[in-house]
Amino acid sequence: MSVALISRRDRGRIIVWGFRMAPSRRRAVLIGVNQGGHDVHLPALRYAERDAQAIRGVLLDETIGTFDDGDVTMYIGADANWRGIKTKLRELALDSGPSDVLLVYFAGHALVPEWSNQLDAYLVTADLDPDGLRREPDNGLRMAFLKRDVFETFAGASFLILDCCQAGAYLDADLRHTEAMQTYRTQVDRHSALLACRSGSAARESEEYAHGVLTHHLLRALRGAAADDSGRVSFGQMATFVAEQGIEPPPVQLVQMWGPTTVLAQPPVSRHDRQSLSSPANPGTTRPCKSPLEDQSSSILQLLGRVFRSETRPTQPPQQTGYADRVEIMRYALGAESVAAVEFSGTAIRVVNATPRFDKEELRPLLELSSADAMKYRTGMPGHIVSNDEGRRILCVPLLHEDDKVLALTLVDPAPALLDMGEPLAVMLRAMCDANFLGDPLQAEMRVMTALRTAFGRLPLSLYEYAFSLYQKLVGSMFMVFQPVVELALRPTGVSIQSFEALARRGDHETRAPLGALQMAYAWGDRFIIERDALLLTKAIHSYAAADAATSYQGTKPLSVNVAVRSLLSDAYLAQVSKALIEADMNPRTLTLEISEQDAIEPGPGERWLQEPLVYFHRRLTTLARDLRITFAVDDFGVGYASLARMAELPLTQIKVDRAVLHHPLVMEELALVARVARHAADLGHAHTPRPVIVEGYDDAAPVSLRQIYDLGIHHVQGFFCGNTASTSLHDLDESVRERIASLVRGEK
Repeated sequence: MSVALISRRDRGRIIVWGFRMAPSRRRAVLIGVNQGGHDVHLPALRYAERDAQAIRGVLLDETIGTFDDGDVTMYIGADANWRGIKTKLRELALDSGPSDVLLVYFAGHALVPEWSNQLDAYLVTADLDPDGLRREPDNGLRMAFLKRDVFETFAGASFLILDCCQAGAYLDADLRHTEAMQTYRTQVDRHSALLACRSGSAARESEEYAHGVLTHHLLRALRGAAADDSGRVSFGQMATFVAEQGIEPPPVQLVQMWGPTTVLAQPPVSRHDRQSLSSPANPGTTRPCKSPLEDQSSSILQLLGRVFRSETRPTQPPQQTGYADRVEIMRYALGAESVAAVEFSGTAIRVVNATPRFDKEELRPLLELSSADAMKYRTGMPGHIVSNDEGRRILCVPLLHEDDKVLALTLVDPAPALLDMGEPLAVMLRAMCDANFLGDPLQAEMRVMTALRTAFGRLPLSLYEYAFSLYQKLVGSMFMVFQPVVELALRPTGVSIQSFEALARRGDHETRAPLGALQMAYAWGDRFIIERDALLLTKAIHSYAAADAATSYQGTKPLSVNVAVRSLLSDAYLAQVSKALIEADMNPRTLTLEISEQDAIEPGPGERWLQEPLVYFHRRLTTLARDLRITFAVDDFGVGYASLARMAELPLTQIKVDRAVLHHPLVMEELALVARVARHAADLGHAHTPRPVIVEGYDDAAPVSLRQIYDLGIHHVQGFFCGNTASTSLHDLDESVRERIASLVRGEK
C-alpha cells in the first residue's frame, strides 16, 4: 500500500510516496535591531526590525515560501538579546543533519571594540554592553561565533545574510566602525553568504523603500525578480540579482556548493507535481563526481565524525558479516533514504546487503542506469550519480569487479550537500567499505584519510594535520613484543638466545605486525615515517628495559628495532634515540637499528646528495655509529631494494634474510651467497669475525632444514620454530627446546 506523507503545509518539501521521507529540515533565524545595546552611541535605525519581519513574511508566504511556521525564529527589538540568540543558533547547529538547511539573517549595526586587535565584528543586539566586552569578549553575538560554532558545526547547507547598517561617526565612544564582512574572509564548506559592504558615515536605509537598501532588493529577488524559468529563486540567484542592482559600495557574495541550487522561494504548484527543491539538472543522465578537496575539508571531517564518533550512530550486531555492519552506518552518516551493496552482472541485479527500506523493484530503473555505467567505468570512475525526472538520485560507488560482475555501493537520495562533494565522497565510501568499522575504528578512519591522500595527493592543511594527529593515536595504540634470535649449535648447551627483536602489535592475540597501519606512513611522507619510527622506538626501548629488569638473565641481551632510511636521515629521530636510551638507562651498545631493504636509499623529492647514494648513506651511518655508539643491520634482505652492493658496502654488524628467500627455488644458492658476503671483510683481514647472518621467519614448514642452514655457516635463526612466541616479557629457552634444536642442527630429526 502506498501512503503519501505530507506536512501541514507542503511547500519546501518533497512529497513522500510510500516510505519516502522529507529530505531536510529548513530552519531560519531572523534578527532585526533598531536600537542596540547599552551606551553604544549608535544612531537608532528605523527599518531593521521591519526588514526582519518582511523577510519572515516571504519565507512563510503561503504561495511562494519554502519554510514552515515553527521553523522560523525571529528576534526583534528588546527580545533580540545575544544570549538567547546564541543558545538558539548553537542548538540548531548541534541538532543538524547533513540534509538540513539553515538561514541566518541580521539587520542592524555592527561594531568592533577599539581594544580588539582583530577584525572580529559584533552584531549589535538590544542588550550588547560594549564596555563589558573587554572583560568578557564572548558576551555578545560575535562573528567568530557564527563562523566557528554555528556554520562550521552545522552538518548541512548554511546561509548568512548581513544587512548591517554603518553607524557613521561614533560620538565620544571607544568604538570604531568596520565592515562586518571583514571577519568573513575565511570560507566555510557548504556555506554561502551575502554581506552588505559599508563605507562613509551614512546609514544605508532608504525612506523611499522603507527598508534597508540591501533588504529591499532581497525582497524583490525573493518575490520573483530573480526567479528562473520555473519561477524558483535559489540563494545563488538571489545573491546575483542583488549584486547587479548598482548598490554602492557593492555587496559581497560568497556563493559555494549548494548555494546555487538551494531554493528559498518558488511559485505555487500542485501537490502531485511538486518535486525536490534541489532536483538535479539533466535528469536521467550520469555525471562524473567532481574534485578537488580544497573547499571540502570541514565536510570531510564532519562525515568522518558521523561515521566513527557520533553518539547517535546506529549500532550493529557483532554477528553481522560482509557489508551488513557498514550500510546502516553509511545511511545514517549521509542522511540517505537507504543504502545497499548491490552486485551487477549483465542485466541481473542482486542485493548483497541493504538497509530495511531499500526497495530493489521500485529503484530498478535507476539501478539499471547505474549498472550500465558501473560496468563501463568500473576502473575509470570512482563513483557516479544517476537521477530521474522525479528528483530521485542514486550514488553508485564500484567496490569490486570480477569478469562481468561488479559489486557496488548504492546510496539512495543521500543529503544533497554531501552528495555535491563528488569524487572525494566516492573515495571515502570505498575506503570505508574496506575498513573494519566496529572492530578497529581508529585504523579504519586512518585508512579513509590515507585513501584521500593516495587519490588526491596534497590535502588541505587542516586535513593533513588531522591525519597526522590521528596517525599518532594509531601508532600510540600499539605495543611492543620481543621475539628471540636463536644461536644454533650442535650441542644443547650451545643453543641460546643471542638477542631480541622488538615487534609492534595492536592486539593481545595478534601474531603478525600491523603492516597495514605501519605502511600507511609511506603514503604521507617523511613526517609520518619519522614520527612512526620515533614513537615505536621509544616504546621498544622503555618496554625492553622494563622486561629486562624483570628477567633472570645475567646481563642485557642486545635489542634490535626496525627503522626506515628516511628516519636515519632525520636529526629529530636520532635525538629521540639518544633521549629514549638515557631515559631507560640502557647502554647504547645493546641497540641495533635494522634498516629495511624495502626502503630505497636515494634522495627524497627536492633533495640533492653530493655523493652517490650508497656513499652518502655509508658516511651517514659511520658518523651515527661513532656519535651514538649504536650499531646497524640490514633487514628483509631478499625483497624490495636488496642488492649485494648495499649489503657489502654499508657498515652493518649483521644481515637479516627475509623469510621469502626460504621459499625461493634457489634458496641454498642465495643463502650461500649472503654467507660469503658476510665473511668478505673478515676474509680480507678488515674485520676480526664475519658479520652474523640471521634467517628470519623460520618455522617447521620451511623447505630447508636447520642442518642445511648451519652447514652454510649461518648460525642464527629467528621465528616460531623454537616454541617461544613473541612476548612482552623475556623468556629463556627450555632445556627440551634446546635439545630439540640441537638435534635438528645435527640432522637427526
